[in-house]
Amino acid sequence: MEICKCFPYINETAENVQSISEEEVRKLLENVREAECLILAAEGRSKSSLYIGIGQIKKEVKLVEDIDFPGRDILEAAPVLKKKYKKIALVINSSTGKTTTPKETAKGMAGFIKKSDSDKQFTIDVVTSKPRSLIGRIGKKYGTMLQLSGPKTKAKTANGVLKRGIMNDVYELGSMVLFHKIKEAINEDRDHLWVIKEIHKEMEVVGRIIDQHVDSTVYQSAVGKISTRGHATLGGLGPAKNVALMTAIRLQHVKRVMGDHVYLTGELAPKPRHGDTLILVSSGGENKPLLAWQKEYASSGANIFSILGTQSSLSEATDSIIIGSPANQFYIRAAFLLSPLPLLLVAKLKKAGFDLPPGIMDWYHSSTE
Repeated sequence: MEICKCFPYINETAENVQSISEEEVRKLLENVREAECLILAAEGRSKSSLYIGIGQIKKEVKLVEDIDFPGRDILEAAPVLKKKYKKIALVINSSTGKTTTPKETAKGMAGFIKKSDSDKQFTIDVVTSKPRSLIGRIGKKYGTMLQLSGPKTKAKTANGVLKRGIMNDVYELGSMVLFHKIKEAINEDRDHLWVIKEIHKEMEVVGRIIDQHVDSTVYQSAVGKISTRGHATLGGLGPAKNVALMTAIRLQHVKRVMGDHVYLTGELAPKPRHGDTLILVSSGGENKPLLAWQKEYASSGANIFSILGTQSSLSEATDSIIIGSPANQFYIRAAFLLSPLPLLLVAKLKKAGFDLPPGIMDWYHSSTE
């Protein structure tokens, strides 16, 4: 299947999400739809994928790290939630099924369900590439377990860079689309067959968007600026912040090798310097904080780019790519469009003779060949 001419990993992502079990989609949709309250659990880019996908669902959503979460952990919170909601679903996204926070949250919830005999009120609903993992087994026992395959090609070296998830583009992007269509099906009262059909349509759209924009002057200019010495900062608000974070996590693996760093806009980002690069993500392009960041970076001589959903004040002030998507579709499409950025950076550095670690090169070849 070829929906994207430029990057094979996008085609593999499409193949994997279109190969998921129809029955597993039905069960996941049913449990999430029946729940009055969702508790989300994930780590790293899997967390960004889950948050981008499920964001703006018409349900009560709880995060363990929220200041209003009714307890220090799931064991403290579950009895409180049990009194407040008729049905609660713990939704977990974990490629390996081994990540610490989702694993401990799943174990805690499973223990509570068993001890309090609450299997009619609580479900644990898992998406993972490893159905035999502890998280996968817990999902199968206490709710649902949907298997979504990760990349078929593995790197030849198992160094620290790859352990941080840089090889998992295929899974992270695929799970994001899946959760997005589950969310839309619930908001629009659709069935599981609609979810499967819409996943196929969405993958065709993102394939076209990537092919249309990655060779554009703006995109290639962004790659060129990031390939020079200087920090990179990504920013967005609301769902766009998760798009920025998802991209920053991947980009930092390459920039760190160069001796530079990648930041998110906000209190932890350093003051901009001449030669730094800022990439902003926004559906509307009129957010005052983003416009303020643009002015601050511009006054420092930084390079500024934006991924936007429409013509706006931000598009006039920056080198921008306009996807032309409504807000409910924009964020996943922006995440897909930004996903080749680290690959193109590696290609540019390789062409310039920059000596990259074997792990980075193995990831690059596995994603482009």
